[in-house]
Amino acid sequence: MSAELLDAAPACDVSARRFRGKNKGKRWTRGEGTGLAVIRLPLEVSQLDSRHRVEQLYWAMWSVKRALQRDARAAVDAYWAGDVRRDVDAKGWRVELGLSREGMERRGYRHMERSRHLGRHVTKALVMHQADEVWEGVSRHLFPDESGRRFGRPRTGTWWDYTRIPGRARSHTTARKWETFPLHGTLAGHLDAYRHWDLDQAIITPEQAAGLGPATSVLAQPRRMPQPTRPRRVETGEVTAKGKPKTRAATWWDHTGPLALVFTGGAHSQRGDLVLPVRLPSGAGRWPRLVHFLNNPTTWHTVDLVRRRDASSPGGWAYEAHLMVLTSGYASPATKPRSTGRL
Repeated sequence: MSAELLDAAPACDVSARRFRGKNKGKRWTRGEGTGLAVIRLPLEVSQLDSRHRVEQLYWAMWSVKRALQRDARAAVDAYWAGDVRRDVDAKGWRVELGLSREGMERRGYRHMERSRHLGRHVTKALVMHQADEVWEGVSRHLFPDESGRRFGRPRTGTWWDYTRIPGRARSHTTARKWETFPLHGTLAGHLDAYRHWDLDQAIITPEQAAGLGPATSVLAQPRRMPQPTRPRRVETGEVTAKGKPKTRAATWWDHTGPLALVFTGGAHSQRGDLVLPVRLPSGAGRWPRLVHFLNNPTTWHTVDLVRRRDASSPGGWAYEAHLMVLTSGYASPATKPRSTGRL
């Protein structure tokens, strides 16, 4: 076995490090009949500082994925070359080489810990889910599907093909826990901040705006949207001995203004949180779909940061947040009878 592979393989003695054990609480599971749908939310990255930080985040995550793919490729070659070990104990041979989900995660952690710059831009949660994504490709190569087919040998991708940073799902058992790319704000706050000047003043809720005609403009968002500010203090509902309302320090979870994607990891302690405003469609014809997906924040599940080539965007890339929602897909009232007829 080569020196590179020995260095990449997980250490056998882990007594010096402490890891979190198995979850002792009840594991959250998606209820039967609960749908899944994804909505694309364009992000505003016109500000130079925000765009520079997003580019640094992509460079850092691409470095992690490339290192993991190279490690996985070397480990897979060693696995297939060890005929005797594989015939005697294939599972033990894979564990020794680190060919498992946990093994790939440990590799990603070590790459992050040994690097001097990755810790400034990424978090362990991002590294873990990037390692899980690499392992999915490796597992399809190691284990055949029902038809007996295996996927090809894992290979290292290119920088231009790296367009998606996977995010971690929001916790549905612990309140206010979302470790990667949380989406904060409300649809009502977005309407209140960017309502169109010709919109009727009687329209104050998203549900009311969903009943407008398709030719009506609901939002008037500026060309360069400002970053929402983090709330500082919020009232707790209690009163002090002097009759004044009690307050506490606020977090992004208390933000009820316009929608924004917030990343609080990496170099946030020196440069502040990375806040990317969300740009929604302004026409009333798209508003019922937005209400279906965004009006209930408790159904928000996972956010992936995605980029695509766009020559008209600053920097040549357009960035989007792909939000997975725990609900069924949207069907307009005009298409529901037709879809029911096809069934």
